[in-house]
Amino acid sequence: MAAETQVLINNEKKYIAKFFSDAAESDVKKIDVSTLTWAKHTITLSGAASPNFKIGEVLTVGAEKYLVTGFTAGASTVEVVGWDNTNKKAIAIDASSSGGDAVSGGVSGSNTRTYSSIAELDFELLVTKIMWITNGLQVKIEWDGSSTETVIAELSGNGSWNMPGNEWPGIPNNATGDTGNVLGDIQFTTTDRDDATDTYTIIMECKKQAPGYDVPQYEQNGILGYPVDFKLGNFT
Repeated sequence: MAAETQVLINNEKKYIAKFFSDAAESDVKKIDVSTLTWAKHTITLSGAASPNFKIGEVLTVGAEKYLVTGFTAGASTVEVVGWDNTNKKAIAIDASSSGGDAVSGGVSGSNTRTYSSIAELDFELLVTKIMWITNGLQVKIEWDGSSTETVIAELSGNGSWNMPGNEWPGIPNNATGDTGNVLGDIQFTTTDRDDATDTYTIIMECKKQAPGYDVPQYEQNGILGYPVDFKLGNFT
């Protein structure tokens, strides 16, 4: 069967997934923090945006769709998340827009500026719950970092951790180094595996932390010249 990941919840506040594997693994990335839903990215434009974007509107850049989550009047940057406009939901961001692509808002209309680039924000998770069953092997779960990697847990046998249930906020990232945008990703390594009958099943809950993950800041629309409506999307 090899390795499988089943995402159970991936919203603006939480990520919960079940991981299974009967394969040997070494530093295998299981969670890429930049590809979770509501992971904010910053788009840089060719100059100061005109007109202002409306927070919560859908932004079309070339063939890609984004949802505006933050903007300052007259700025040349805009914060966005990936957006599935057909199903009206946040998705992993697609950063395949190209320099010079036209930019248009569902409410604000065509912008005089074009797309230049996109960059990740800093993303933080808290590991809040883990449930596990291991058969014949051990699993080391780590925060990734290009300078240092740090251990979240080393699991064997079976059991569960519930950080909030013990009045702990959760386990934060304490790895270092973000070369290659790897900081804060979560990876697994197995040890003592003998054959394909040695397996693990792990369910992990992570809490997404602002400001890297967040919904649109609708209250800022008043100073951008738009009504402060809190309907997700403010689509057209």
